[in-house]
Amino acid sequence: MGTKKKLFVAVVATFALTATGCTSSGEGKGGTAGASGSHLTEILKSKTIKIAVQSEAAPWGVLQSSGDYEGYDIEIAKALGESLGAEVDFVSTTNESRIPLLQADKVDVVIASFTATNERAQSVQFTVPYASAGTLIAVPADSEIRNYGDLAGKSVSTSRGSTGEAILKEQFPDAKPALFNSFADSVQALKSGKIDALIENNVVVPELVAKDNSIKVLKGDVLKPSLMSMGVQRGDQTWLNYLNTFIRNYNVSGENDGATREWLNQPMPDYLK
Repeated sequence: MGTKKKLFVAVVATFALTATGCTSSGEGKGGTAGASGSHLTEILKSKTIKIAVQSEAAPWGVLQSSGDYEGYDIEIAKALGESLGAEVDFVSTTNESRIPLLQADKVDVVIASFTATNERAQSVQFTVPYASAGTLIAVPADSEIRNYGDLAGKSVSTSRGSTGEAILKEQFPDAKPALFNSFADSVQALKSGKIDALIENNVVVPELVAKDNSIKVLKGDVLKPSLMSMGVQRGDQTWLNYLNTFIRNYNVSGENDGATREWLNQPMPDYLK
């Protein structure tokens, strides 16, 4: 481990130990007030953290045939576990199941290209952002659809509960939404001709097109630029404070920039530093 990384881990770990001794005016895990009922306290005791990640959304998160997860979100999840001295227990999630997993207290945190929208913030709490993205539309390479205006009356797939679903309703009311449980299902539907286009974030779509020349990116501006945050159960301010501190340190340490360049093929935006 390099000197910079050792310093980063040490700073975050010190905060963790300090936070467990503090009190909080908000509710903690399971409605218990103060740090004693926080996910942070339980993670430090059990040395295990349950993190919800995507398993079919390259390059954010993918479950390999070996049983190992890899991707940009996986890197930050591993760094979070290391900062806590905890083993990471990955829990596979879809766009639709992210909020229910938190509400049912099945995971400690969601790190799954989770856009912090106002609507979602009414159900869960979000950290400061750690990544940014937007949305693009892909069509078959031989499609007669040339631009966004041609989507009227066409079937466009997206994952249930995703930002893409909201964009279809708001910006393409004349298109026919085709909702699937996962991005992989949307891709299969596009390749088999069951739908005319698919909508996903501007990291996933170029990754797909680069691997499959039968698909192309539809000409047009990036739709609804957005910020990605970690999601947590409402009421656990101690845990939220720790995660915000971790993210800020991860950003300024240079680790996030390295992961962004490796997995998203771009530098980390200056406004996240």
